[in-house]
Amino acid sequence: MKRRWRGSARRKRNLRPNRLWGIITAAAILSLAAGFARADTLEELRQAIEAKNEEIERLESEAKKFRGEITARQELAKTLSGELARIDRTIARLRREITVTERKISKKGLEIEALVLEIDDKRIAVQRLQSGLGAALRAVSERDEEDLAAVFLKHPRLSDFLRQMDELVNIQEKMLDSIDTLRRLRAELEAKKGEALEKKEELEDLKDELRDRRSIQEGEKRGRNELLTRTRNQEKEYHELLREREARRKALAEEIRGIEEKIRITIDPSLLPSKGGGVLGPPLPRIVLANCAKNVKEDPATNCLTQHFGYTSFAAVGGYNGKGHNGDDFRAEVGTPVFAADSGVVTAAGDTDSACRRASYGKWILIRHPNNLSTLYAHLSAIGVSAGQGVMRGDRIGHSGMSGYATGPHLHFSVFAAQAVRVENIRSRVCGRVMTIPISAINGYLNPLDYL
Repeated sequence: MKRRWRGSARRKRNLRPNRLWGIITAAAILSLAAGFARADTLEELRQAIEAKNEEIERLESEAKKFRGEITARQELAKTLSGELARIDRTIARLRREITVTERKISKKGLEIEALVLEIDDKRIAVQRLQSGLGAALRAVSERDEEDLAAVFLKHPRLSDFLRQMDELVNIQEKMLDSIDTLRRLRAELEAKKGEALEKKEELEDLKDELRDRRSIQEGEKRGRNELLTRTRNQEKEYHELLREREARRKALAEEIRGIEEKIRITIDPSLLPSKGGGVLGPPLPRIVLANCAKNVKEDPATNCLTQHFGYTSFAAVGGYNGKGHNGDDFRAEVGTPVFAADSGVVTAAGDTDSACRRASYGKWILIRHPNNLSTLYAHLSAIGVSAGQGVMRGDRIGHSGMSGYATGPHLHFSVFAAQAVRVENIRSRVCGRVMTIPISAINGYLNPLDYL
């Protein structure tokens, strides 16, 4: 007894080999039709992104000119008018950088919007190709149920039978090609999803940067107003203010030094990493491990060294109360991104200005690293991390500035043997208030250049 094809005569006609392949290719045609509807929108988005790129380049060029005009020095302006001019230029530069960041945020939003459209197209193409392949597989399965001899007897001529067999083989090959296409589409879909996730993370990072820059700009404005209020716009009052700050700094430094000299701890050198460049990464962009006096003529935009670690010439003439400098100072204009020198965990972050204004580190961050080093970043204008937070090498953790006692915009960078440094709340006799500050045994301070 002959086995019969299931279904009506009409269904038999729909299952002819060419129609089977039509089921598969229809998915591609429908996907193309859907793509045409989005093509214009995607092209418009790409044009808008390119326009944003051109605008960002122009604005960044303008901001670079301002940065060239503001050469951060180790000494505070000698006159009140000079310091006010520095603050005004910094505020103007920050205003331009805020505009650049806003444009970058807008551009990133357009990029995400374009990716969402592309992801939707890929998803629809995958769904339709899956549907077409499913229908084709069901049709082939039904045809396979018929006995080959019965199929042969249905064809009066051998050539017709062979042609149908060739068509079936061709369909199988095309189905295999479609499966490969499906795999490729799925891979592209996952890649686009990953790209969209990265763009969203970049967008959040830009929003954080915008918030910090606005905060820094407001801080500069407050500082300008406080300076005018305190000096009453009088040069004599300004110099008196500088003398007061210097006296308070010296007294507080002596007080803290006295506490640190009483700490006794034995440092095991075997627990520390071997000295060598690259143990720690640069805490600033465009960093140069050379003195600014030698580097400034070559490239004034680089963040070079303004004060070395240890008994420098500045220390020899009375700076740091003759005790030596406990870190390296790098030139860095207000608002320069500050990076974690290595992966680790934030021990603490604080602001000495809240207890003793313009006398110490100002805004600071202390990070402990797995290699038994700890790093300190001070005189910041903004802090972007909190105690207990894990960071990766190169992560932006804040922005440089001149909070605390600073004779010009810069980053103070200290390196410690981690076992020797801790954060303490001390009641300062100089300022009469409790201050949260990193304290280390004297032998716990290490030369940053041994590891950078």
